[in-house]
Amino acid sequence: MTKDKIREELNKLNETSNMSDIQNYIKCMLKENNYNNTPLELLCYLTEEVGELAKEIRKHESNMEMDINKKYSSNIKDELADVFIYVLTIADKYNIDLLDALKRKETINLERTWE
Repeated sequence: MTKDKIREELNKLNETSNMSDIQNYIKCMLKENNYNNTPLELLCYLTEEVGELAKEIRKHESNMEMDINKKYSSNIKDELADVFIYVLTIADKYNIDLLDALKRKETINLERTWE
């Protein structure tokens, strides 16, 4: 039943979904799966996912050496989604509205002088 509830909430998301809708899905997914990781654990998982994203981008965009005997089955889209999920999960732990946080931070950035 848990996966059905999560799938139902996931299927509500579409191209018109806003950040609040997405954050509400994450809240539901975390609750239904009974996830209770600490923010520090989540940060470690996020860091691992960022590393996987870096490897995927490196694989696609550079001449840097890679293990030619290893099979790489992931892709940039999946790794970005994993990073996004962990960012949203950390935001949930601290009850942060990411749209509000983005607007606040960009307002600060607009006042800065960049050289």
